[in-house]
Amino acid sequence: MNRILRTVLLLGFLLSITTGCWNRQEPDKVEYVLAAGIDLNDKGQIVLTVLTPVLEALKPMSGLQGEQKKTLSVVGNTTFEAVRAYIKITGKKLYWSHLQMLLIGESAAKTDARYYFDFFSADPELRGTAYIATVKGRALDMLESSPDITALSSNYLKEIITNSDLEGKAAKVHLSEFARKLAQPIGAQPFSSVLRLMDQSEYVKTVVGMKPYGASDTHQSTLFYAAGTGVFSDGKMVGTLNGTETRGFLWAMGTLKTAIVVVPCPDETDCHLSLELSGEKVSKKRVKYEDGKAKIHLQITVEFNIGDKASTTFKTNLETIAYVEDQFAKTVQNEVKLAFHKVAVDYKSDIFAFGNSLEDRNPKQWKQIKDHWEKEILPEAELDVEVISKLRRTSRTLYSPWVKADHS
Repeated sequence: MNRILRTVLLLGFLLSITTGCWNRQEPDKVEYVLAAGIDLNDKGQIVLTVLTPVLEALKPMSGLQGEQKKTLSVVGNTTFEAVRAYIKITGKKLYWSHLQMLLIGESAAKTDARYYFDFFSADPELRGTAYIATVKGRALDMLESSPDITALSSNYLKEIITNSDLEGKAAKVHLSEFARKLAQPIGAQPFSSVLRLMDQSEYVKTVVGMKPYGASDTHQSTLFYAAGTGVFSDGKMVGTLNGTETRGFLWAMGTLKTAIVVVPCPDETDCHLSLELSGEKVSKKRVKYEDGKAKIHLQITVEFNIGDKASTTFKTNLETIAYVEDQFAKTVQNEVKLAFHKVAVDYKSDIFAFGNSLEDRNPKQWKQIKDHWEKEILPEAELDVEVISKLRRTSRTLYSPWVKADHS
């Protein structure tokens, strides 16, 4: 009994001296990195731009206005050297556990990312849950900008990527996933979101399609805009997918949460129906290599609702239900084929991970052909896309004055 008591007392003592966070960092000695960017300067050196919070501004009733962040760019021949350069300037160590976004500038993305990415794979403080995105232009510009619609631009960046799969116009990629594929790219090349920094007036003109408000009493903010997907091969970004092609890629991957598919009305001109993806979404792929040719079969099962009817004559009868199901299926098929052609034929890459599927099916065969897969075999592959679409609900409302139900 005494032995048990001594053991309990000893455990209690050990717990008492080890309470708290063992690697806790004092705020006055470190900078908490919320977002970081990689660019290359004219000498080919790595430029690391770091976004950290102004802690005083985050306190309640601080009275400070403006964005609650600060940024600083440092340079080095390696990423680690650039990180150490930050200490020389500020006297504070960078603390990476709170990283939300890592941005790669366009010029850096077009070089071999393995030269500057190893630091982010090896640092034990970094969590793989951070998101990664490629920037059209420089990562430095995006991190130093201060959009008016947010108090902390790192949160703005994170939310854009977090919700990108609600529209399907940009991929959502975690740091750990990108690093894993970058280390072993054959059979499943890495990919990333693509972001653009835009003036509000440019956004209205190019995306909305309207003439911007031009009076002098307005203030135009900068905006972050998700603009597709970056396609990598052998560590380098070799091209990008636009919004439609990105959605085709995500259909094939089965990662879309929801999407709006707009199709023409059956018997009216200048009329469209909005079909909302919902319910069960399944994407199955089967990859074979026979007689010197790859054969890829995709089966995509989707359910959707009619979300919006810009029509005065649309009737929800069996004929029109069959029509919208067919239109939805054809849209998915076309978008998948567009994405496949751009990725496999134009860019000679395999971000679909078709190679991994073939390796799982026949490892011995894959070992023989893997060195020729992306450049020779995949671009010539036969792609069969089967889409099974089903309408779940004809309207989100119980009554719509524009819809005439067919009671016959």
